[in-house]
Amino acid sequence: MTDDLTPGAASGSTPPSIDLSKYTLTSAAEVVHHLRGIVQQGQMVTVFSNKGKSFILTRILALDNVARTMVLDWGANEHANKLFLESERNIYVCSPAGVKTQFTTGQPRRISFQGGDAFEVALPEQVIKLQRREFFRIPTPIANPVLCQFLDHPAGELALPLADISLGGAALVLSTAQAAKFHIGDHYQVSIELKPFGVLQVQLEIRHLIPVQHKNGQESIRAGCCFANMNTPRETMVQRYVANLERERRALVR
Repeated sequence: MTDDLTPGAASGSTPPSIDLSKYTLTSAAEVVHHLRGIVQQGQMVTVFSNKGKSFILTRILALDNVARTMVLDWGANEHANKLFLESERNIYVCSPAGVKTQFTTGQPRRISFQGGDAFEVALPEQVIKLQRREFFRIPTPIANPVLCQFLDHPAGELALPLADISLGGAALVLSTAQAAKFHIGDHYQVSIELKPFGVLQVQLEIRHLIPVQHKNGQESIRAGCCFANMNTPRETMVQRYVANLERERRALVR
């Protein structure tokens, strides 16, 4: 299993030590069944192309189990569409019904589908389907944001708010200008104060950069990140912090 198949956050990142083979669908029937569920739900899928430097938001429109192909909706950004058509290896990420799903395909081709442009690509040989409680992310407080301090970013010290956190990683909220300073695969040393349990000093790996459209029409970028060098004390700190957030959340909804 290669590292770039490891789910990240858009969706939720998994710790590098996890054996993903237990969560990987490898039979053709299982793969098609899971993809059909994504089609039926109309689930949005993020496709990373051009070695992770570009992405499109799309939907799977149709599956052909005989030809072993699937059809994807044409993206809104023509430049990103062009890069996708030229990309020989592409990573797909989505979360149907809360199940973290990731797979890769080869190069797509442009076709006409139901009167419009679309992509056609060979079905993936395997699909990672991950649904484990310890990797579920919990939102961090909005009123009192948890800040992630970047200690070695080329742009200098940065303090960015966390959107959520789990044992495996966290998601950051970036402006479009800030997102231009980050790339998938980057590693940074960061400091995150997890009150009242201490300060988490950890290496952060950028796994995904996904646009988020807000109700007011503004757009931000969600950076899905993986904790790259966790150890037992750090894991314990995060577990205690997450458990405390869950207790507070449950108390509010009672």
